Amino acid sequence: MASEKAPRPRASRNCGNCRAVKRRCDQQIPHCGQCIRMREKCPGYRDEWELVFRDQTDKTIKRSKEKRAKRKGSTTSSRTPSPPTPGLGPSLDEIGVNYFLHNFVINNQTPSRGFFNYIPAVYNAEAEHYTLVTSMAAVGLVALANSNQQPELARHARIKYSEAIANVNTALASPVDSVKDSTLMSVISLGVFEHVSNFQSWVRHVRGAAALVVLRGKSQFTSTAATLMFNQVRADTVITCLHANQPFPEDLLALQGEASKHADAYSPFWLLGVSATKCVNLLYSVTQNKSKVSWSEKLEEAIILQEEFRRVFEIISLADPYTTIYEPTADPEVFHEGRFDVYQSTWAIRVWNNARCIRMIVSEILYSILMKVLATELPSAVRTTLEAKYQETVQIMTSLGEDMLATVPQMLGYVSLVSGQHVSYNLTSTASVPGGYSLIWTLYMVGKSPVTKRKSRKWVIRRLQDIGRGAGFAMALQLLEGVMKIDQLSEASVQRSGPYFEPTRL
Repeated sequence: MASEKAPRPRASRNCGNCRAVKRRCDQQIPHCGQCIRMREKCPGYRDEWELVFRDQTDKTIKRSKEKRAKRKGSTTSSRTPSPPTPGLGPSLDEIGVNYFLHNFVINNQTPSRGFFNYIPAVYNAEAEHYTLVTSMAAVGLVALANSNQQPELARHARIKYSEAIANVNTALASPVDSVKDSTLMSVISLGVFEHVSNFQSWVRHVRGAAALVVLRGKSQFTSTAATLMFNQVRADTVITCLHANQPFPEDLLALQGEASKHADAYSPFWLLGVSATKCVNLLYSVTQNKSKVSWSEKLEEAIILQEEFRRVFEIISLADPYTTIYEPTADPEVFHEGRFDVYQSTWAIRVWNNARCIRMIVSEILYSILMKVLATELPSAVRTTLEAKYQETVQIMTSLGEDMLATVPQMLGYVSLVSGQHVSYNLTSTASVPGGYSLIWTLYMVGKSPVTKRKSRKWVIRRLQDIGRGAGFAMALQLLEGVMKIDQLSEASVQRSGPYFEPTRL
């Protein structure tokens, strides 16, 4: 009988020199102590995220093979997964999981990747997470299908999505599985799939994730991954509330208070989330005001929140600085007005653009209130002060829009930062699917802004069309409709105030 093939050993985290001569490595930072003692130039260590990717891929393939063998020997099964791809290579499910891990898990050295940086912690914390693996396979397959225009693969992704939803529903019915980190992670990851469907499906998905977070209660914040997932659900809930013009849910606000005890309460991302919930409630109170509260009082509230965002921006600037580059002769369809900014990671871009989007909304609120107040009789000195504030607000919105558009080349993978120093150009590559996913709301916010120039709005429209059609994100095309309506009215938009609350809704 042929002996069973030995499993591939766990990937070594030793430096390159120690791996080559098979010696013990102390893994000191920035250089291995062995290399220092031997007076060798230490080549450094493997990318930690690539090690996680390899290890978890091995585990996924092993589990998949075990499940296939078990199903083959049994005539009945509680699950009816789609048949594996014939042959010796990995199955479609394995390919989907690999693609998800490789593209939607953040990697600071590969700026085109995504933002689910808490997945490794969830993987390592829970031994059995079939629901999560199925969810990642569905998202990975649909992203791969859309990037390569493969209808058959897209159909398989839909089948996998249905299976993932069934698994999630089964997990939610279990008092034990419903509160697992892997179940919440499954729900969050499937939200990416909803970008392929439509906005309303995504909204329902976000509300389901929010309900699950509330169900998990205050005891959930025992791990870093749980806090990061709460941040994701909070950020998505902010968008849905702005869209529906609703206040931020009180139960989530209560959990935010509990989460702050376990989070880095002074980190830019956390401070941003707290300020974003205030923005939601301010927008709701302004639109529902009906002159119950004087506009001067609401103006003061908006100015205070604007100042709060200014301080958050100062903190982000220190934590995640970026470099601005101008290339006047660069492709105008890739580089808006010849400018692009280079960041150390896509996580940094995410924090910056989330902050810019929310600050843009605060500025639009302030812009609208100022228009209302300036339309009334005012003392000369007060009018002069408010007119200066109006001009300042317009300038802030203009700068925010320009800064957001300057993130597009790096997010789509056309430029990248090599070794943290050198800019690399990849203009012949295909636009990054995860990058397009992350840019949808950024582009929408710029496109609907009352101060965006019509030429820039046309550029935004083309980028949303590319993302919607090229990456298969139906949500991009739905949001595009709102931007195009605004574009048709752009010549008169500067004289309007009320309608600029509407673009936060479809």
